This record gives sequence, C-alpha cells and structure tokens, in this order.
Amino acid sequence: MKIIILALFILLGSRAAAWADDEAMAATMIATEHSVLGGVVKSVSWADQSKGTKSEIVVKDAAGKISHILVTSNTTLWDGDAKAIMPDKILPKCRVNVIYLTTDEGLNVGKSIKILK
Repeated sequence: MKIIILALFILLGSRAAAWADDEAMAATMIATEHSVLGGVVKSVSWADQSKGTKSEIVVKDAAGKISHILVTSNTTLWDGDAKAIMPDKILPKCRVNVIYLTTDEGLNVGKSIKILK
C-alpha cells in the first residue's frame, strides 16, 4: 500500500514540475512581430539534400528592395482563391504577398506565401 501511495506522489509531483517548467518557458519567450511583404518573385530555389541547400524565394517589392525568404515545412502556400498549393506553383514573375518573421540572426523565415491573381 505504501508503494502505491509513494508512486502516486511521485506521479503527481512530476506532473506539477512539468507544468511549472512549461509556464516558465512561456514567460521567457519573446513575441516577435510578423512582417508583410508584397512584390514579384525574382527567383525560386527548392531544397536539395545532396547539395545541402534550403528552399528560398527572392522577392522584389515595389520600391525595388530585394528580400530573401526561407521556405520551411511550416510555411503555408496559398493561391489567389485561398486554396493550398504545392511549392512548384510559385514561379518567377508571380506576384506574391509574404508574411514572415526575422530571426535574431537576420534570417527571414516565411510563415505564409500567397500568390496574387
């Protein structure tokens, strides 16, 4: 009986410690703002494991500024009708709206890419 009670206390204690750890992590995370970019796709390169490259699009905005956007597995891709698309639909000279985050290292990571009609 004592073993069962001891096991129950250990189980409850470990769950409380895990909950406290999650709360501490949430308190230390810094919220970052999303940036929005609209422009024309200048180039597209998709990941190639054999070469060690990552997926990236280069977008030129109306002011002529060029931005490199990393496309990850978490980046959502949409067409003009708000339907999900495959990456091969993003081609040079497509007009796009991109929502992205900039990391502390200055890397732009795409959250959402929408092809405009």
